[in-house]
Amino acid sequence: MSITAAMIIKRGECVELERCLRSLKDLATEIVAVVDPAPVEGDRTDEILSGYGAKEILLPWPGDYSAARNESLKHATCDWVLVIDTDEYVMNADFEESSLEADAYRIVRENEYSFEDNALLNRERITRFFRNGMFHYEGRVHEQVVRDDGQPNRAQDISITLGHTGYVDPGKMMEKSVLYRGLLSKMAKEHGDDPYIHFQIGRTYYVEKDYAKAAEAFEKAIETGADTDDEYVETLVETYGYSLLELNRSRDALALTGFEEYSDRADYRFLCGLIYMNNAAFDKAVSEFEAATTCSKVAVAGTDSYAAWYNCGVIYEVLKDHPRARAYYEKAGDYAPAREGMKRIAGL
Repeated sequence: MSITAAMIIKRGECVELERCLRSLKDLATEIVAVVDPAPVEGDRTDEILSGYGAKEILLPWPGDYSAARNESLKHATCDWVLVIDTDEYVMNADFEESSLEADAYRIVRENEYSFEDNALLNRERITRFFRNGMFHYEGRVHEQVVRDDGQPNRAQDISITLGHTGYVDPGKMMEKSVLYRGLLSKMAKEHGDDPYIHFQIGRTYYVEKDYAKAAEAFEKAIETGADTDDEYVETLVETYGYSLLELNRSRDALALTGFEEYSDRADYRFLCGLIYMNNAAFDKAVSEFEAATTCSKVAVAGTDSYAAWYNCGVIYEVLKDHPRARAYYEKAGDYAPAREGMKRIAGL
């Protein structure tokens, strides 16, 4: 089996680029890198790519991520394509060629990021591994893998994990958000009321903590036909819910607690717990947090464990049931807020 690693590269990210290429050493047969020829002072991108034997394709930035992705696919010569970015790296690849029955596969991406000075980890499944010559990308930004024959892309899961550090720096994350929203606005003008575009616009506002505009965009996504069968809609529901809580619209958020199709996902059950908690429905909140700890599907680390137990502890501390509060805080282990809760109770 041969694999092309297909990349689009922004100059000036040499440390991340070397890490990425090193991680591909035992997996990729060839590396195809589309690079903007515009020079950046002190940049070593060309030298680094040459050192790893990469095929470098110079393409002035077209203002369209799909156009750049598709250019990389034109030069891929292997059986399979793994799409990977400079700020990503291969953590794990454990599969056999004989097991590849589908044409496209969803890898796991572990996103490291910071929010309000807290280091967080988010896991998501995205289609990044597929048979060469059967797919292309569409969309200026948050581009989607589409079959050339027009048939639905029924991707399956595969045991490939990429680490992603592109969201660690809040400043860079904000810059990307502004850039993405500009491209998304152009897409909205071109495609009209597409719920996926409204969803992505909402995410950019959420990153910038403009929760009112985020909620408005998420509401428009729902109004224009977001389908729960689409993979992104769970994230839409959850991010919309957090936006409403940030806006003190917890009563409105109650409408989001009825999605049975997400009941096996820790992140959704955790959100439901927060919604009930903010509506003083404490029994329901504890039930949801406990349910979250039994779910095998989890994106944000902690929603299935220490963060859920901690919130149960907070509820019982507020209710002055200190023995139960202490028991839940203990379940949260070394989670710092839970340790603080234990100290508060001990000081009473």
